[in-house]
Amino acid sequence: MTIPTVASIRRARRFQDRRRLKAAHVITAMARGANLNLMFTKCGSVFTLSDGTVVEPETALAVVNDVRVCSVNDGLFPATPQTWRYVGP
Repeated sequence: MTIPTVASIRRARRFQDRRRLKAAHVITAMARGANLNLMFTKCGSVFTLSDGTVVEPETALAVVNDVRVCSVNDGLFPATPQTWRYVGP
Protein backbone atom coordinates (compact mmCIF):
# COMPACT_ATOMS: atom_id res chain seq x y z
CA MET A 1 0.00 0.00 0.00
CA THR A 2 1.44 3.36 -0.97
CA ILE A 3 1.08 6.64 0.80
CA PRO A 4 -0.78 9.23 -1.30
CA THR A 5 1.27 12.29 -2.12
CA VAL A 6 0.02 15.80 -2.69
CA ALA A 7 0.59 15.43 -6.44
CA SER A 8 -1.30 12.13 -6.66
CA ILE A 9 -4.25 13.54 -4.70
CA ARG A 10 -4.39 16.60 -6.98
CA ARG A 11 -4.25 14.39 -10.06
CA ALA A 12 -7.14 12.25 -8.81
CA ARG A 13 -9.22 15.31 -7.92
CA ARG A 14 -8.58 16.93 -11.32
CA PHE A 15 -9.73 13.72 -13.00
CA GLN A 16 -12.97 13.70 -10.98
CA ASP A 17 -13.51 17.43 -11.56
CA ARG A 18 -13.20 16.97 -15.34
CA ARG A 19 -15.69 14.11 -15.24
CA ARG A 20 -18.16 16.17 -13.17
CA LEU A 21 -17.77 19.14 -15.54
CA LYS A 22 -18.51 16.97 -18.59
CA ALA A 23 -21.59 15.55 -16.84
CA ALA A 24 -22.73 19.08 -15.97
CA HIS A 25 -22.43 20.11 -19.65
CA VAL A 26 -24.54 17.12 -20.73
CA ILE A 27 -27.17 17.84 -18.06
CA THR A 28 -27.30 21.48 -19.16
CA ALA A 29 -27.89 20.39 -22.75
CA MET A 30 -30.61 18.06 -21.54
CA ALA A 31 -32.23 20.88 -19.56
CA ARG A 32 -32.42 22.81 -22.83
CA GLY A 33 -34.38 19.99 -24.48
CA ALA A 34 -31.91 17.34 -25.62
CA ASN A 35 -32.35 13.64 -24.79
CA LEU A 36 -29.64 11.13 -23.93
CA ASN A 37 -29.93 8.06 -26.16
CA LEU A 38 -28.23 4.67 -26.03
CA MET A 39 -27.57 3.22 -29.47
CA PHE A 40 -26.17 -0.20 -30.29
CA THR A 41 -23.71 -0.45 -33.17
CA LYS A 42 -21.45 -3.17 -34.56
CA CYS A 43 -18.63 -1.89 -32.37
CA GLY A 44 -20.69 -1.76 -29.17
CA SER A 45 -23.00 0.63 -27.39
CA VAL A 46 -22.75 4.41 -27.86
CA PHE A 47 -24.37 7.17 -25.83
CA THR A 48 -25.41 10.25 -27.82
CA LEU A 49 -27.45 13.36 -27.26
CA SER A 50 -30.39 13.96 -29.56
CA ASP A 51 -28.39 16.72 -31.29
CA GLY A 52 -25.75 14.15 -32.36
CA THR A 53 -23.11 14.81 -29.71
CA VAL A 54 -21.33 11.62 -28.59
CA VAL A 55 -21.08 11.21 -24.82
CA GLU A 56 -18.41 9.07 -23.16
CA PRO A 57 -19.76 6.03 -21.26
CA GLU A 58 -18.37 7.20 -17.90
CA THR A 59 -19.98 10.61 -18.33
CA ALA A 60 -23.25 9.05 -19.44
CA LEU A 61 -23.36 6.83 -16.36
CA ALA A 62 -22.86 9.88 -14.14
CA VAL A 63 -25.69 11.66 -15.97
CA VAL A 64 -28.02 8.66 -15.77
CA ASN A 65 -27.46 8.43 -12.00
CA ASP A 66 -28.37 12.11 -11.48
CA VAL A 67 -31.67 12.70 -9.68
CA ARG A 68 -32.80 15.27 -12.28
CA VAL A 69 -32.65 12.72 -15.10
CA CYS A 70 -35.40 10.14 -15.65
CA SER A 71 -35.45 7.12 -17.94
CA VAL A 72 -38.10 6.57 -20.56
CA ASN A 73 -38.97 2.89 -20.91
CA ASP A 74 -38.70 2.61 -24.67
CA GLY A 75 -36.21 -0.23 -24.89
CA LEU A 76 -36.83 -3.69 -26.27
CA PHE A 77 -37.15 -5.09 -22.77
CA PRO A 78 -38.91 -3.24 -19.90
CA ALA A 79 -35.82 -3.19 -17.67
CA THR A 80 -33.49 -1.73 -20.30
CA PRO A 81 -34.27 1.91 -21.12
CA GLN A 82 -32.55 3.53 -24.08
CA THR A 83 -33.63 7.16 -23.61
CA TRP A 84 -33.22 9.51 -20.68
CA ARG A 85 -34.79 12.96 -20.26
CA TYR A 86 -34.27 15.88 -17.94
CA VAL A 87 -37.17 16.27 -15.50
CA GLY A 88 -35.79 19.13 -13.42
CA PRO A 89 -35.98 19.82 -9.70
